[in-house]
Amino acid sequence: MRLTGNCLLVHRLVTTTLYKLLRLVFITVQRIYWQLNGTAQKLRQARLPHNYQRSVQVLDVLLCHKFCRGNRITVDNFLCTHNRFENPQYIIDNENITLLTFTEHDAVFCEAKEKGMRAYVLVLLPPDLLIVNYGVKLLDHQKA
Repeated sequence: MRLTGNCLLVHRLVTTTLYKLLRLVFITVQRIYWQLNGTAQKLRQARLPHNYQRSVQVLDVLLCHKFCRGNRITVDNFLCTHNRFENPQYIIDNENITLLTFTEHDAVFCEAKEKGMRAYVLVLLPPDLLIVNYGVKLLDHQKA
């Protein structure tokens, strides 16, 4: 049975509230863990211009949730774990990577597990998530 009307709204509010609470707990525990294992320090270093070669953070998506399919995708829609750091050339060299969204600080890309998958399928199936810290170095690199 498909939910409609008020039942659909209540269902989405409840699932979104539960997701936000889960995300709050997950992010808190993850920040503590990243401080202990050194990932937080590597993230801070990756944002520095002289560390351009390792400025892409590859994340594994555990869970994805949006309140409504019409909403814009943001990083907050994902629960992710750190996988590794990569060179930004990784994005250019792989055909199965698509720009998902961007902010004033980050550009977020999806990497399909299989080549040829469409971008809207990537939102439904857990993709790898790449966060690129872009700035002057990346813009200069693209002009060359």
